[in-house]
Amino acid sequence: MRNDLRAFDHPALEISRAGRTAIYIHPTHASPARRALLDQTVKELRGQLDLTVVDAPTEDEVADRWATTAKILRDFARAKGADTITVSADFTPRGLARDKVVAQTLAADGITLTAIGTAYAVPPGTLLTGKGENYKVFTPFYNAWSACGADAPSSRPQDCSAWRHWESFRTERLEGYKDNRDIPAIDGTSRISAYLAIGALHPRSLLASLADTPDAVASAEDRTAFARELAFREFYADFVYHRPETTREDVNPRFAAFRWNTPGDDLEVWKQGMTGFPIVDAGMRQLKETGWMHNRVRMLVASFLTKDLHLPWQVGAQHFKNLLVDYDPAINQHSWQWCAGTGTDASPYFRIFNPMTQGKKFDPDATYIKRWVPELSHTPAADIHALRNLPAAYPRPMVDHAEERTVALARYEEVKG
Repeated sequence: MRNDLRAFDHPALEISRAGRTAIYIHPTHASPARRALLDQTVKELRGQLDLTVVDAPTEDEVADRWATTAKILRDFARAKGADTITVSADFTPRGLARDKVVAQTLAADGITLTAIGTAYAVPPGTLLTGKGENYKVFTPFYNAWSACGADAPSSRPQDCSAWRHWESFRTERLEGYKDNRDIPAIDGTSRISAYLAIGALHPRSLLASLADTPDAVASAEDRTAFARELAFREFYADFVYHRPETTREDVNPRFAAFRWNTPGDDLEVWKQGMTGFPIVDAGMRQLKETGWMHNRVRMLVASFLTKDLHLPWQVGAQHFKNLLVDYDPAINQHSWQWCAGTGTDASPYFRIFNPMTQGKKFDPDATYIKRWVPELSHTPAADIHALRNLPAAYPRPMVDHAEERTVALARYEEVKG
């Protein structure tokens, strides 16, 4: 088992000749929040499966880690008297490369690595335009994705923390999701992303559950809004499948010549949530403390890093990778590119979020800000959003937003072409 930690709707597990016998190689590089979720999920699975858990290899070189992984799997197969190991297909660039190496190593010992299934409702690489190319804009992809549909779940959900979490959201908060998801002060999002990232839930099961949800529980508009979010996850996975280099490089090649600043102390100030811009600091502190950040605020802190501090999106994406409980390489890297204006279907570079007006719009009472920035807990919301009369304990703004906006636009003009 890899990022498919569930005992239901799991084709690889269900067709395995070994029945419900599995091995999980526990990653040692996960963020603290991710590790806690993995530990909880693995503990539940041990009550449902004959599950062997070993720690992942710790060699410095990737090739060495993959070779050690193959040896662990070989020894497990031999102990079980098996000549085939079945896994869920991993479509990430790293996963594809790893599985190729592991399969070759196992084959030398007479063991076959078989990859089936997918972590997506529609496998990456399935949907193509009329020209036979991958989709580069979300809306046409979404239309094709919706028309394609997903297979029915291979088995019914079993009781587990992940499914209980989904059912609680579906029955209590899915109604109103379309609007509430943008308000960081309330519990308006699903928080399903972490379970999807580790495979504790499959989008196929969620889509089937959505289809069975009556209007009395949640409107069609809210159900569709949630399905679109699942489709965004699949859009980015599909794009990375076709262009794996975009987890590191700009989708838009013009930005290879963009003048980014060199990260210094300003990056650390941003990481610690001490920028002097309340909505940005609230988000960064939420991430640091919990391993999660509201999606609307993720956009604001990303815009601030790339367009106010002029730092490359890659350093922000790496910081998120280090801390996020719901880290997903395709979503994370391409969401950062969207905010930076360098990616597919991206927000235009000249669209620069104003952290003061955005805070006022999405957190008008400063409830979210005060929750994560206690220095401002007794400051009126109007003063917080205007950056006036703030207590001495709170840092002054590290930059002048209006000035940095001008700098960002000037640099954009240099590469606009």
